[in-house]
Amino acid sequence: MVKRKKGEVNLSNNEVGKPGEEITAREDQEHGISNGEMAVEEKTAEEVEERSVEELACELDESRTLALDYLNHLQRLTAEFDNYKKRMERERAEIVEYASADLVAELIDVMENMERGIASASESEDRDSILKGMEMVYSQLKSILESRGLEPIDAVGEKFDHQCHEAMMKEPSDECPNNTVIEEFQRGYRIKDRVVRYSKVKLSENKEK
Repeated sequence: MVKRKKGEVNLSNNEVGKPGEEITAREDQEHGISNGEMAVEEKTAEEVEERSVEELACELDESRTLALDYLNHLQRLTAEFDNYKKRMERERAEIVEYASADLVAELIDVMENMERGIASASESEDRDSILKGMEMVYSQLKSILESRGLEPIDAVGEKFDHQCHEAMMKEPSDECPNNTVIEEFQRGYRIKDRVVRYSKVKLSENKEK
């Protein structure tokens, strides 16, 4: 039996492991921890990816709903605009129709007065009374047209204006500046700023530039 001295440590195989075995145990422990961390990281990445897909699906559904709302709104606006155009066209046609009806109603009196004048002229040889009757009818017709805004276009003595004059011919003249209206073949008329018939005129022509 071997006696041990006080403070001596037994380094037998049963009491202390080999150095290599101790390092291996430590590496296994560290490797186990590392694997656990990787598993947690992989699981977290999968959860994030799953949440991202769900969020994208949610956003896609919201976008589709919003797009459908915009489409429905656009379709309603288009239908309303079409109805508005149809209504305006109908109202415009009615305005023109009723405006023409009013004018025609006023011209009926003129037509009937002319009929009476013709009947009277065929039975009478009094030229003065016939002329007077025609003047009355003319005055009545002129008054009706003027009340509608009709007015004659000034022509003779005016500078040629293509917006209201229609030149039929030219004639040499030293008395008027070039392109001055010297004769009117047919009177022109306008209603306010709109020409309803151009004046047919003759223009002067000379060497003046």
